[in-house]
Amino acid sequence: MFKKGFGNTSKNFSLERLRRLIEVLEAGNISKASGSNVTTAALISRQITELETFFEVPLREKHGKSVKLSKEGEELAIMTRRFLSSLEDFQDKLDGIAPKIIVGAGQTFLTSIILPCFEEIRDSAENSKVELVNMTSSSLIDALDAGSVDLALVSERRVKKGYQKKVLGIAEYKLYAPVEWIRQINEIGPINAIQQLPYAGITGTGERRTFVDTKLCSAEKPPNYELEVSSHNELAGAVKSGCFCALLPTFLGRELDPKKVASFTIPKLKGIQSNLCIVWKKNIFNYKPRIGTVIDSIHKSVKKYLA
Repeated sequence: MFKKGFGNTSKNFSLERLRRLIEVLEAGNISKASGSNVTTAALISRQITELETFFEVPLREKHGKSVKLSKEGEELAIMTRRFLSSLEDFQDKLDGIAPKIIVGAGQTFLTSIILPCFEEIRDSAENSKVELVNMTSSSLIDALDAGSVDLALVSERRVKKGYQKKVLGIAEYKLYAPVEWIRQINEIGPINAIQQLPYAGITGTGERRTFVDTKLCSAEKPPNYELEVSSHNELAGAVKSGCFCALLPTFLGRELDPKKVASFTIPKLKGIQSNLCIVWKKNIFNYKPRIGTVIDSIHKSVKKYLA
């Protein structure tokens, strides 16, 4: 049991001071947390100094001209946010407000997999409210760490030690193109088609884009990018237009009209295939016991969409 912070040992310790850490964590540094107000910044700094005196460890550090939380400060802020979130859930329960179970996933998985199953998932939560949050794959594990999401749908490659997971299935990829291009693609091969025919890809430097640019193709023979979009759903729309070929997960490809769109297997694409998992932190059951039924429901509902 944590004994400090009670009676005579409570000096420099309070929820108000701890809440300041969360504000700095979410803003990025003290200046942003204060809204660039000198008086507020000084107050935040004083409150963090008092917490440093209490815990006897630095909770902030300088990064250039800004002051951010140290590793220990971030850890304490994250713990505090989880604690306050649990208190909020408890108060909501007392007030008759349904507690929230927050599920984070990329836009493609949310719109093409989770939403079609949402009624079943929502019903499994019983007296809890399921909230969906659209996030980039690279930020989902950090969101679990921070407690801003309770569950995350993410590639198994991103799962770190200390997390619980359930495999939903394999996210496979194929090349999709207008059926009028079948003969030409069969003649030159799917990889050459990516390099020679109008090709649509996702902007940025994500894991799959990097694989296509450096492993599937090369600097000498790059993909023939004639369209760049921000999501797989937009890629599917590009293929539907009849003007582009694109690499798509097969669960999206199955939604395309086979009379208008053809698919091509590329063995090398196994390099970007991985298990899609639902991931959570073990201690979440201490705060949201109904989350187990939501995990089971997502597992049951979603795996039918994957290979």
